[in-house]
Amino acid sequence: MIRELEIPKNNVLDTLDNPSRVSGFISPAEDYKQKRLHIAQRIVSDPTNTFYFEADDDHMRYFGIMKGSIIIVDKSIKVTSGMLIVCCIEDEWLTRKLLISGDNTYLCINDGMDACMNITGKNINVFGAVTWTCLPHSKQKNVRTGRL
Repeated sequence: MIRELEIPKNNVLDTLDNPSRVSGFISPAEDYKQKRLHIAQRIVSDPTNTFYFEADDDHMRYFGIMKGSIIIVDKSIKVTSGMLIVCCIEDEWLTRKLLISGDNTYLCINDGMDACMNITGKNINVFGAVTWTCLPHSKQKNVRTGRL
């Protein structure tokens, strides 16, 4: 299962509505200034067709998608066999690997055929292709104190 995320504006980091319209003199150090890396510039190629979801379970752990992972989905990418997709089948939203073999279509949770569901002939709504996943680091126990 997946759910859509809403990312609120960070007023501390994004203090200006349009930072390119700030007036005043230009600093001599401006030539040496580096652009700030924004993660969306790296992982989003089509902002209009990109959506973010959070994984609700560990079914896709084989592909590195655990509960709490952020799934980045692009609706503009043509879905082909072998891709990870977000789809709706029988009113259930899933993240799965799409496998097309001959006339049969499967949704898989790993690379083995024993973990695939045959969906040939079923009504499936493909939302888009998974382009990136972001997995948060789990809290690790402090070895010295035994506390988190």
